[in-house]
Amino acid sequence: MLNRRQIFIATAALVAAPNALWAKTIKRFSQGKDGLALKGYDATAYVETGAPADGTDATTVTWKGATWRFATAADADLFRANPEAYAPQFGGYCTRAMSLKKEVPGDPEVWRLHNGKLYVFFAAKGGDIFDEGRDEMIVKAQAHWDGLSFTE
Repeated sequence: MLNRRQIFIATAALVAAPNALWAKTIKRFSQGKDGLALKGYDATAYVETGAPADGTDATTVTWKGATWRFATAADADLFRANPEAYAPQFGGYCTRAMSLKKEVPGDPEVWRLHNGKLYVFFAAKGGDIFDEGRDEMIVKAQAHWDGLSFTE
């Protein structure tokens, strides 16, 4: 039989256990069955040209468990040199959904650049809501993202 002190210690240990024990596990980057990040769009194009561009099968980079396509070899080289500068925030999952504690794949045709970073959304409404309160949405999305566990 446990005494009060032992019960208190056991309860405190459960409460203080890291969130990782209960964290949801998802792929680090949203990707289709084909393993493509951003549905095959060139991640560098958003930042470098201000518009999405299709990547090609001929120019790919594998990074953190996903295949990234690029329109040109030069774009692939840019990504290889600094992937964090071009990869979408929150793994390409919808930023708005992430702020609501959900993991929904983003649509690479619904996107925003904010402070040089790429954010994607499931639907246009998510991007519109982002425009109304970017920093607040990012803080909420980041809090949820930080509590997730990832497979690569």
